[in-house]
Amino acid sequence: MRNSRATAIILGTALLASLSGCASDGLVGEIEIVGLGPSALRFDRELSVAAYAVREAEDSFFFSDVPLEDLLRHGPDTPLRNGVFVHVQLIWTPKPGMTPVDPTATNAVTRVLIVSEGEVGLYGGAAFARVDGESGEEELSLEVEGGTLTLLERTAGFNDLLSPAGFAGELRAPLAADETARWRRALSQFATNAFGKSMWVDARDGSGVSDALVRR
Repeated sequence: MRNSRATAIILGTALLASLSGCASDGLVGEIEIVGLGPSALRFDRELSVAAYAVREAEDSFFFSDVPLEDLLRHGPDTPLRNGVFVHVQLIWTPKPGMTPVDPTATNAVTRVLIVSEGEVGLYGGAAFARVDGESGEEELSLEVEGGTLTLLERTAGFNDLLSPAGFAGELRAPLAADETARWRRALSQFATNAFGKSMWVDARDGSGVSDALVRR
């Protein structure tokens, strides 16, 4: 994966989320989103913070390039101007040498929320994720491939030149159930505030809102 000048074109403005405060965490991986339309625009992003939790019937992963504290501080006086947030729900884990994998197989639900100069876009889709490690270990690594994303919601000023798009990533996350729950609540509230209606980044929350997003 490589950085691309298309980043500024894709979002209409340069996505310059600061990594200050994250340097001690190091990088947890990177994602690549490539538009599948005629322009084939590309957006690459390195991510610096992560957490995952084992939930009933799934493992839930959150990744970002800004600290959770920045998201929690978001408000009229301290708005979040830029950032990328990725949620991966691993529904089932492939077993090496045992799981037959069709080229169109998916085992993960994906959400990507992008904030660019205060404007917000939420993308959703599915992908196939290969896992290095066992669920419940202190750290898991994901190789996400063959994903597709579609724009689900956006604020009025968010310029989407990607959707539909392909999605891939190489990511790792530590086991941190409490922090994962905080990410889930904070991102869901942020999305609800941004779009002016009840939203949930988690696609399996049971509210019906996210199920509709999955089918869209």
